[in-house]
Amino acid sequence: MNKYLKSYLISWIGGKRLLRKTIDPLIPSDIKSYIEPFGGGGWVLFYKDKWADVEVYNDLDDRLVNLFRIVKHHPDELIKEFRYQLASRKLFQEALESICYTDIQRASKFFYLIMRSFGSKGETFGAVKKSGGGATPSQQNILERINIIHKRLDKVLIENLDFEKLINQYDHERAFFYCDPPYTSGEGYKTTSTKAFEHERLRDCLKNIKGRFLLSYDDSPKVRELYKDFEMIEAQRQNGINGKNPKNKVYKELLIGNYDIK
Repeated sequence: MNKYLKSYLISWIGGKRLLRKTIDPLIPSDIKSYIEPFGGGGWVLFYKDKWADVEVYNDLDDRLVNLFRIVKHHPDELIKEFRYQLASRKLFQEALESICYTDIQRASKFFYLIMRSFGSKGETFGAVKKSGGGATPSQQNILERINIIHKRLDKVLIENLDFEKLINQYDHERAFFYCDPPYTSGEGYKTTSTKAFEHERLRDCLKNIKGRFLLSYDDSPKVRELYKDFEMIEAQRQNGINGKNPKNKVYKELLIGNYDIK
């Protein structure tokens, strides 16, 4: 049984927790390298013990990259730093205003703000009225997660590059790129603004690669037009933060590839 199946380090806006079972069978089994140009929370990467001989996690957000590098190389130090950062509105506000002097401190602060915030945005303290989980997960479970993901990252390369530079760097005939870029609409983080992202540049980059790619996107007229020459299937998932609103329960997405995904 895959010991990583239910493992993850952080929740992340746009994370693929609810689509992993749909994405999994679409990823070819004969690949030699597995690359995520937009790694985010790593939900698809962590879905299996190993996707390929070479695995690459990349994100332009250096807060994410620093966190995963610290989890990979210095998990014990991160655990020591994080151990007593309990769920507290006062501690959360102090963390927001704190100054960090080391990469381990930066990783711990970022990890804490994401884990204890509303919607995993890292901006406002999250609390629940009737049940656990959400912004009040078990502190012990969080610490155990660090060790689990530390082992999973053992041979994973961690990069902090622009997607085009990364794709050109790792492209070859048996490379596979799982791409989960910022969508054309919706919420995101400061480093992944939907307004600033160059969707056309990503399309132009992917259409010329030697390897294969699977791309997850919002089902929008713009995306359908950009990728009209590629394989495309529809998918849907429960909406995240807005899932309680009957009008927003289902979010429609597209899975797009340059190989037979149908």
